[in-house]
Amino acid sequence: MRFNHLFRILISISLFVFCQLTRAEPMLNGIGVHQELGQEVFIGALYSESLSNDADTLMNNIQPMRMELKIVSTDGLTTRRFSRMWIEGMAVNSKADVLTAQADNMVKFDGLFKGKFLKNDTISFTNNPGKGVDINVNGVLLGKIEDNVFFSMLLSTWIGKIPLSSDYRDSLLKVGDVDAGLRARFDALSPSATRTAEVKGWTGAQVEVKTAAVSSAAKSSASTKVETVALIPKPELPKLEVPTIEKPALDIPAPVTQIEKPVSAATSSAAPAKPAAITAVKVEEEEEEGPALTAQSLLARQFYVSDAIKKIRGKTRYPQRALDRDQEGSVRVAIVIDREGTVLSTNVLDASKFDLLNKEALDAIKRSAPFPALPADIAGARFEFTVPMRWTLPK
Repeated sequence: MRFNHLFRILISISLFVFCQLTRAEPMLNGIGVHQELGQEVFIGALYSESLSNDADTLMNNIQPMRMELKIVSTDGLTTRRFSRMWIEGMAVNSKADVLTAQADNMVKFDGLFKGKFLKNDTISFTNNPGKGVDINVNGVLLGKIEDNVFFSMLLSTWIGKIPLSSDYRDSLLKVGDVDAGLRARFDALSPSATRTAEVKGWTGAQVEVKTAAVSSAAKSSASTKVETVALIPKPELPKLEVPTIEKPALDIPAPVTQIEKPVSAATSSAAPAKPAAITAVKVEEEEEEGPALTAQSLLARQFYVSDAIKKIRGKTRYPQRALDRDQEGSVRVAIVIDREGTVLSTNVLDASKFDLLNKEALDAIKRSAPFPALPADIAGARFEFTVPMRWTLPK
């Protein structure tokens, strides 16, 4: 009896180990392009061990998953702006007690990225159940977040109830039904060896660069000369704020196949488009020189933006003419305020193809202004955050 019992235990352990060793590589669930101001910023792909078109299922499942982002913008992407996207998205889609519990992890995440992302850079977040999240850039492990909740928070930025981009969200929930051309384009993107060596410097590691042998005598006498160069890029920590809003409570709207900048009333409300964009860039440059985030300053930003977004959502309407014409869509607006909460500029980062929705997004912000004065924990003369808004028709 004892022998049979031990035998069954050994069989169970063997089966468990076998399943772990033979566990399938996560499959491609969806792939999409994230845009701002009509320009492509990155192509992202979500891989999961079990495919699903339900965001909650993906975020709540404890399974191997991976998200990969490949930069396609010719201007690259500042790491502070990149990190801001995630911290804003996590703040809007997470409860206050979860944000507080994860504050140190978010600060650690924010501090991993340095310098600037360049075209073809590949950023990946890999969920290892029970072990946390591996964060890599160009195959270089920058760090680990040893927490079982953190990956779900990352996912919520893009597929949560209030995603930063609704169209991008929909593209990640395709259950493997992805455009072959986009996938081929994604697979073809890869960083150079030189660029990968630069990223290794973000970790403080030393990079060996092999030089060619000078003569045949040098070849025969010993090995090739090696120079050791410590690449220490200027640490620049992203600053992030939190934006979001969706008035209609219904879920996934029809994908927008064409994005047009509002040219009529919407444009004049957001206007002048170029000055607004310039203002946002200036704020971003100021942030690059700002202090690193602490748990206290990060939470101050997240809670401030959460409150501002609640205020905007309360002032957002579904234009009657848009309802009558069966118009639905998404808009994302960047807002810059001064320390007193006065709106300095608004800029439509991601426009709907319907002017009525673009105009309503800007009008809702006008109706919500001014915002509360910035708390002392938020540094700087100005503060920028983005607000995603979504209108979906009643079913």
